[in-house]
Amino acid sequence: MIYLDFNRYIFIRLLWVVLLFFAWGYKTVASDTSLVFQQLVPDEVFEMARKENKAVMLYFHFDGCGACVTMEQTVFKDQQVMDFLHANCIMMEINTQKGRGVEWNLPYRVTLHPTFLFFDSEGRELHKMVGVFPPEAFFIQAKHALLSDKNVANYHRLYQSGFREPDFLWEYTYMLRDAHELDSVVVHDYLDLLHEQDFKLEKNLKYIYEFSIHHFNIYIPYNSVGGQFLLNSKELFYPYVDSQQVKTRIVWMLLSAINKAIEEKDEKIFWQIIDRLKEYDHGEPYYFKEMDGRVTGMITTQHLILHSYLHFYEAMGDKSNYHKTLEWYLSSIWHDAEELNRFAWGVVEQTQKQEMATIQTAIRCSIRSIELDNRYSYNDTYAWLLYKAGMKKKAFKQAKKTMAIAKKNNEDFSETQHLIELLSKMK
Repeated sequence: MIYLDFNRYIFIRLLWVVLLFFAWGYKTVASDTSLVFQQLVPDEVFEMARKENKAVMLYFHFDGCGACVTMEQTVFKDQQVMDFLHANCIMMEINTQKGRGVEWNLPYRVTLHPTFLFFDSEGRELHKMVGVFPPEAFFIQAKHALLSDKNVANYHRLYQSGFREPDFLWEYTYMLRDAHELDSVVVHDYLDLLHEQDFKLEKNLKYIYEFSIHHFNIYIPYNSVGGQFLLNSKELFYPYVDSQQVKTRIVWMLLSAINKAIEEKDEKIFWQIIDRLKEYDHGEPYYFKEMDGRVTGMITTQHLILHSYLHFYEAMGDKSNYHKTLEWYLSSIWHDAEELNRFAWGVVEQTQKQEMATIQTAIRCSIRSIELDNRYSYNDTYAWLLYKAGMKKKAFKQAKKTMAIAKKNNEDFSETQHLIELLSKMK
């Protein structure tokens, strides 16, 4: 009797599942998150949205995407987010590198992951978010996108119509950042509307700090109002952000301006910026941190001024001053194996074969770096320089020696292997 009751219980439970399935009328999947994604083609998803009077959210991802996994384990399991999306959206996930997802992604051309696109039921794009967001931030943006006019599409229309109110531009900048569509023109439009006292407001100090450099692009250059304010009022930023990172951004900005002056052969601007750079030339590297604290870049050159001089004199064709500065620079790094190798490897990457004097100088630096520290990477540089100098037999012998060092220390020697292959073809 107990056996029959148990089977009856199982039957009733299965019946409920079947009834619920037919009540839905569509096949769904919960994946490994708590959100329910429709297993339909995109056209069917929009048809379903029209029938249920809902918006559509497309989630673009791929297998092995760490940022996607982070969103799935945090935002997709947040109760507030789940309740809102289930109530207002039909959701579909598109794996851009697998199966039919490759084809489905063609109209959207998504290359950054994760990407979230929000549409109305007619297929008009409303909002876009790219990257990792905390649950609360994701919820706020999704809510704005679907329940108000604070979405990327509407802000695009307002901007294109000529609307330039400061608060609007401030919000628009952050929307573009989150959609991975930041435009330096919008940044300047906003800063150009500020009065002198407005620059000192906390929100604008943080704005200048964040958007001075974005994804290693200079959005607030040296010669702009915002750039000059950052340079001349850096202490005002310190209560709100890392003071060292303020200086790092200034160095990035100055070096970018120096490179532009060198390209344009503008001596006046070059020497003007050099004077400003001297304050930051401490012989220490500058590590660039993103807003979330991740280190994503580094200025490794420990002699900013000397490097700038070298590039300037080389561009101006001033060989006398170039070689004087080069000897000055080399004497200052003669006991620094890493800096010597960095210079030597720069010659490998940039110098043409016929520039023998520079190659010979680099070889001298490379030999000195090995004397100081007989590591694989320094030996690899030396082998490549010998190749650049046309000393093929010597380069081949050095490359074999370099590979032996790498094998002994269980290091990757693919760079040296490539060199050996080049030399072998030349025999």
